Amino acid sequence: MPVIQVTAPRATESARDLARLTSLCTAVADALGLPPSGVVATLCEAAVTTTGEAPVGAWPLAVLHGSDRGEHAMTSALAAAARSLAEGWGVPPGEVWVSWSVGTAPAHG
Repeated sequence: MPVIQVTAPRATESARDLARLTSLCTAVADALGLPPSGVVATLCEAAVTTTGEAPVGAWPLAVLHGSDRGEHAMTSALAAAARSLAEGWGVPPGEVWVSWSVGTAPAHG
């Protein structure tokens, strides 16, 4: 199950953030051939962003955590995530950053 960690500004109303994350999960799930419930997303608020010289507006960043699903599937999922983030946060596609982190889930025992 891919888990998406989004770092971005929060909306003034929590329903908007819920809609953004739901849309993101659906877009990534569609790209991977999963049901919408097969992807989880969480929003980590970007409270302050700076270049090191001056404050700047934050842009959406997302890391998709999951197992290796093959280059084509992961590239499709990243593109879907980028489109969803750009639309959800109302920014140009070039101001969205996405990456896939391949890791292993800890053993449950």
